[in-house]
Amino acid sequence: MSSPNSKRAIIGIILIALGTIFLLDNMGYDMYLPYYLFSWPAVFVVLGIINLLSGNSRSSLIFFGLAAIFYLHHYNVVRIGEIWPVVLIIIGLSFIFRRRGQARNISESNDDIIDEVAIFGGTEKKFVSEKFQGGKITCLFGGSEIDLRGSKAQDGAVIEVFCMFGGVELTLPEDWKVNMNATAIFGGFSDARKNVSETPSATVHIKGFTMFGGGELKN
Repeated sequence: MSSPNSKRAIIGIILIALGTIFLLDNMGYDMYLPYYLFSWPAVFVVLGIINLLSGNSRSSLIFFGLAAIFYLHHYNVVRIGEIWPVVLIIIGLSFIFRRRGQARNISESNDDIIDEVAIFGGTEKKFVSEKFQGGKITCLFGGSEIDLRGSKAQDGAVIEVFCMFGGVELTLPEDWKVNMNATAIFGGFSDARKNVSETPSATVHIKGFTMFGGGELKN
């Protein structure tokens, strides 16, 4: 079983590699790199892979589709100006039919540590851990809904939340005592829980940073 940080490390390495290559190209270094591997359409491919690893298959398909359209445009197979209205219609229909005709696809995990990443997409996950230890949640132009009501926390567990142009929603058991330390810049982090137990089973620490985004605790 891979470590909890392996997925985050892979995503970081991919983004650093792409950023370095684009930076060297902007500085005038001729990288002699093939267009299909190192171009702006390739960024959509990377975003699609990131969302696929994060369990957000719908967003990944949208990014893969956008990448395909830009590649076809580059090779003069289609013209973006002719088909972009169709793309908007398809994306709009995907939102409508997901809401009306499909159940919410909430994955379940018995991992003891959270390692959620939502970039240009969203994730919904339910944790049912007997020894929950905390973890990390990162949202960048995306959002995460995490349900921890089926978990039993170890006393002193720490959840680190980072949101930029995104948001996170944590649904917690009523018998958890929460110490929250959050910094918000043009955003907010609120505790909307009700009927919290006066005899907590564990104390959980939540450390949050939000910029142009927000977070909410509820039960």
